[in-house]
Amino acid sequence: MSDKFETKLASRVKVLLTLRGIWQKDAAKHLGITGASFSSKLNGDIRFSADEIARLADLLGVSTDVLLGREPLEVQ
Repeated sequence: MSDKFETKLASRVKVLLTLRGIWQKDAAKHLGITGASFSSKLNGDIRFSADEIARLADLLGVSTDVLLGREPLEVQ
């Protein structure tokens, strides 16, 4: 995956975490990883796995296509 793709994914995750009032540490716990690992993924140092993307989509209440930028992120 390209860096541009990873940046878009991380940006969408950050926005949705804020909108949903979910702390990064709670999202990390949901994925079964440390807060430091989650932070590294959001910073682009480590890539999200397909399973993590699916689990984040469930947690954030959106489709994986929204997280991946294949569908628009509609903020309500």
